[in-house]
Amino acid sequence: MSLNKDSQQSLQKGVLSVPNGIALAAAAMAPVLAVVLNAPAAAPQAGSALPLSFLLAFIACLLTGNTVVQFSKLLPSSGSFYTFNRAGIGPTAGFFTGWLFWMGYALLAPGLFSAFGSFVHDYFVATFNSNVPWWVFSLIGMVLILGLSIRSIRASVNVDLFLLVLEVIIFLVLAILAIFHAGHGNTLSYFNPGSSPHGISGVGLGVVFGILSFIGFDAAATLGEETRDPKKNVPLAVNSALFAVGIFYVIVMYALTSGYGLNNHANLLKFLGDPNPFVTLGHHYAHWLLQPIELAAIAGLFSCFMAIHNTTVRVMFSMGRDQILPKSIGKVHKDWYSPYGAIAAQTVFTVVAGIAGGEWLGPGASGNYGFTGTIGTVAIVIVYCLSNIALIKYFWKRNDRSTGRHIVIPVLGIIALAYPLWSVAKPGQSWPFSLVPWIVLGWLALGTALLLLYRKNSPEKINSLGQFINDDEFAHHHGN
Repeated sequence: MSLNKDSQQSLQKGVLSVPNGIALAAAAMAPVLAVVLNAPAAAPQAGSALPLSFLLAFIACLLTGNTVVQFSKLLPSSGSFYTFNRAGIGPTAGFFTGWLFWMGYALLAPGLFSAFGSFVHDYFVATFNSNVPWWVFSLIGMVLILGLSIRSIRASVNVDLFLLVLEVIIFLVLAILAIFHAGHGNTLSYFNPGSSPHGISGVGLGVVFGILSFIGFDAAATLGEETRDPKKNVPLAVNSALFAVGIFYVIVMYALTSGYGLNNHANLLKFLGDPNPFVTLGHHYAHWLLQPIELAAIAGLFSCFMAIHNTTVRVMFSMGRDQILPKSIGKVHKDWYSPYGAIAAQTVFTVVAGIAGGEWLGPGASGNYGFTGTIGTVAIVIVYCLSNIALIKYFWKRNDRSTGRHIVIPVLGIIALAYPLWSVAKPGQSWPFSLVPWIVLGWLALGTALLLLYRKNSPEKINSLGQFINDDEFAHHHGN
């Protein structure tokens, strides 16, 4: 198949830089939001070994990060894993990757939509005693994101970068103050599995929440068609975001553990009953930072929401361009080069599912955000596992194969992701989280029916999907 590079099917090339890619990937990981929500969730199992759990999660995600980097050097595309897995395993794997990846990211957005409104609502109640419905703030946030994403991906990622720098600085200042004043709370025992009340298994369960905190590190790969010198700059952006956010997590987790004195059992019990440990640290060590801490959490939610939206619409755009989704999804704006069809479809879905889910389960962290986030995480981690398999197969017969980079590291990546995937999806979860594996299986069944329909009526669609990249390298390396 010749690669159609008609301008009506192409995003604008060469408009983004390495910092833009780092901003998107780091914002999608939502480092401040992750530590605020996931640290308290991991603590009952990990205990004072919380920093060790996040360090191990960091290492596990670096393994899959290697796969994204190796593929991005050869196959820069807005489809990212959709394109990678098609190249490595074949058209069927490419189809199911796109199907799962689309679902995973698309479902993260309604949860972020409702959580953003919930956070701003709570802030307005506490600060101004004003009880505006949460969905009003969610809609305001959605309108801003809609405008930015249609008008300019560069403007979107620059806003992400500004908010990200601001919120990370605020939390790093708090972390440094907590460590400085911790006294006997400072100890390297936090990196010993024995510090967890449940030993190695407790650390392992803590790793699950650590890995959840890294979901989104691959977002820069979806900018492969819009980044200057993508084969060099996309891998650099992915690696830089992973390292920067990983180091941030380990520092902040150590500061939280030492500042709270979790090596003292009484303090650990207090921590487990604390609805917002970071605000407690602020009260103790930096009262003047309390307002900035709350605003940083809101800013982190907004930047994550926008990054996930922009990532999702690029995967949808790639599938629409290949006519796996409706052709209108694969169209770009003639002046702004934005995938406006995908943006419109994802915006409508986000608003409808976000308001419905927020009213059904509650909009906050333990409601719609937690539920949709868990479904999305399961789908995305399956895609990560497939990508590690795809990397091994893609490089298996190539002359430039490296045993370490292309075989050993992806195998370790699969092993590292298997336990967190099982922990999130295994039977016996509380309702509504018990529905998660059934929803993912139902989505796969629907995808299978669609695949069989395409194979019967339009087999050329399946055979040619995922081949649109930023240059003709794909045709050179993978000629089927």
